[in-house]
Amino acid sequence: MSGCLLLAACAVGTRPVAPTWVATWGQAMTSHYVRSTGHDGKWLLDAYVQPVEHAPTVDHLTLRQSVNVSAGGGRVRIRLSNYYGRAPLSVSAARIALGAGDASDLSAIDPGSDRSLRFDGGKPSITIAPGSEAVSDPVELRVPALSNVVVSLYFDGPAQLADAHPMEQAHTTYAVDGDATQQRSLAQQPAAQALPHTRDAPIYLLTGVEVVVPAGTRGIVAFGDSITDGALASAPTTTWPAVLAGLAQRNGDAAAVVNAGISADELTTDQIGAPGAGASGLKRFLRDVVDRPGVTDVVVLFGANDINRGIDPAGYPNGASAGDLIASMRMLADVAHQHHLRIYAGTVTPFAGFPGWYSPQREAVRLQFNQWIRDSGSFDGVIDFADAVAGTYALPPLVAKQSPLPVGMATVCAGDAGLHPNDRGYAAMGTLAYNVLFHATLQPPQGCH
Repeated sequence: MSGCLLLAACAVGTRPVAPTWVATWGQAMTSHYVRSTGHDGKWLLDAYVQPVEHAPTVDHLTLRQSVNVSAGGGRVRIRLSNYYGRAPLSVSAARIALGAGDASDLSAIDPGSDRSLRFDGGKPSITIAPGSEAVSDPVELRVPALSNVVVSLYFDGPAQLADAHPMEQAHTTYAVDGDATQQRSLAQQPAAQALPHTRDAPIYLLTGVEVVVPAGTRGIVAFGDSITDGALASAPTTTWPAVLAGLAQRNGDAAAVVNAGISADELTTDQIGAPGAGASGLKRFLRDVVDRPGVTDVVVLFGANDINRGIDPAGYPNGASAGDLIASMRMLADVAHQHHLRIYAGTVTPFAGFPGWYSPQREAVRLQFNQWIRDSGSFDGVIDFADAVAGTYALPPLVAKQSPLPVGMATVCAGDAGLHPNDRGYAAMGTLAYNVLFHATLQPPQGCH
């Protein structure tokens, strides 16, 4: 009897922990509303005229979007957002499949992997209330790590697409008239007139792809502005969060990575009149980081936009103070730790070589903020992105007058005059992030120094 009880106790004690859901791809949504203009092209801001705001409205249209996942899994579901919507959003049908195309046709799917998505326990359609998100029922589908997943949505009636992620590094979005959700490719079909058909068309509504992963898998969210979003990266796979995801998978680390960067976003304040730039990092931290399924770690890289045009102590957009940036980062660290998340802070990358951004005052704020990040002890780790991309650069006239010369982004790692990295710079940043998070000592293919 006692032996049986002992065996039973041992069996209970060694029971494996259940697998869990984690976001394997995700992007932060912004408002896609724009203000109508008058006949002279000026904003309708007259005191007696109410500005008209609208988002793209589609009807009898298929929206197909291709995304790159990080971790793989055998069950998958999607997350749709109507957070910025002002009316209920009805999705008539949804499907998911593995991508079967190359960079020239990201709309192509593998027909054998095509699955119908259901909602609310088996319903073929879903209506998402304003200010809400919806998660599909899970389906059985073997999604390989670092693979392409294609999601097709059909709208059988008028639908306002208020939520979007503005910047993509490839032609990820296809829109055609009618129900084409089961067609193998949409590349040769005429583009629907209701939505743009360009290389960098936004991702609409789709804010997450989630998979079931073994217990212990880390869910990492990269949280920041355009440098995290991947401005000037040549492909979705060359942003620094994507480099981090690739290194984790290729080195056998159980981890999923979500890119929650928004180009032009600020940490400390909203940008009034620029909804595409996103709400402030302080406002969206809970929704875009804490509430992601399976999240365990967050890497925060904010500050450049705040220093350039954030609200100063007098209330004008002349640049945030180091004190405001430090107070905001303290808040993020406190919230992350309250939710049992590890938080890593990235130092603000240099911008002395970028015309119009540098001033001695702004550089002083950047240096003070970065020194606090390194020394404060508020974080579970510090990722010195600023040092990773620093190097020799061309000196603008104002910078050339300074002594000693300020640090700038290395020309070999800059995608522009010295604000945003290129693929080489992002590779250096992603490798450094991997080393800090996974206690490794890898070297990027090419450094910046």
